[in-house]
Amino acid sequence: MNESAESPPAPNSGGAGGDAGESPSRVERDDFSVSSPAPPELGAGAASGFLIPRLCIVGVGLIGGSIGLAAKTRNAAGHVVGVEANADTWADALRIGAVDEITNDLAAGVRGADLVILAVPVGAILELLPKLPPLIGENTVVTDVGSVKTAIAEAGFAALGGRFIPGHPMAGSEKGGVQNARADLFDGATWAFTSVQGQTDRGYPSLLLNFVQTLGASAHFLSPTNHDESVALTSHLPHILAYTLGAMAFRHRTRDRQPVTKLAAGSWNSATRVAESSPMLWLDISWHNHEALADEIDECAEKLMWIADRLRK
Repeated sequence: MNESAESPPAPNSGGAGGDAGESPSRVERDDFSVSSPAPPELGAGAASGFLIPRLCIVGVGLIGGSIGLAAKTRNAAGHVVGVEANADTWADALRIGAVDEITNDLAAGVRGADLVILAVPVGAILELLPKLPPLIGENTVVTDVGSVKTAIAEAGFAALGGRFIPGHPMAGSEKGGVQNARADLFDGATWAFTSVQGQTDRGYPSLLLNFVQTLGASAHFLSPTNHDESVALTSHLPHILAYTLGAMAFRHRTRDRQPVTKLAAGSWNSATRVAESSPMLWLDISWHNHEALADEIDECAEKLMWIADRLRK
């Protein structure tokens, strides 16, 4: 991107799972109240009848591409613009219909957008947020799909105020890239939204809530801290354990010459599937949630040691 050439593409910005909410209104709330005022006044494209006349997705990988596909196939967006630094993926994004046009120019991509979705890794989101204010309209809503929320929520509010709604769809796959994007990826998934403590009366545009619902997801509201502590256990720790098991198998193969994976079946495959995810992506996620993740690793290690002690007695 001209504005953010250093920002990597987003093969997968989301977690590997999450239970969908059961609220009749498809909106759940955790530890603070949320109001849903009328959506902000949209741009000239509002007359088109689409919920989002012009949608910009920054980072057209698995998650960004799936958002674009779902928005197009379910008539949630009139025109979808992709901003993607990796030009090698442009043809695939256009071919599968994830976007209507694609560019590496951030300013051109977000211009005139009613909704901007940042679907790049956490570190890249933090770099992009302060660049957006002079590039977007005063009524443009901005959200993200980052797997860690505390740092993003603080940076987003500092840059954009109430126009930024931190988000995280609890959906994904170990197979990244726009070539693996699916229009049904968010069906039945929870889409987390967070706020910053002390700003609980800000409200959330019904525009965004309706958009998420159209994509098949259920909105769930919680604080950034609660989000990060929760996903440290439900998403981030499982990835660490999967990578650890893979490393142990590699050690046995290279040091002990034991072909352990020849004896691996369903339980091994289930436990290590997410280890096929991008290590660089998960290094980025783990670093930005290092405190909560380290606590979960410590607790897991304690429980494993307790089990080991009992087995030796």
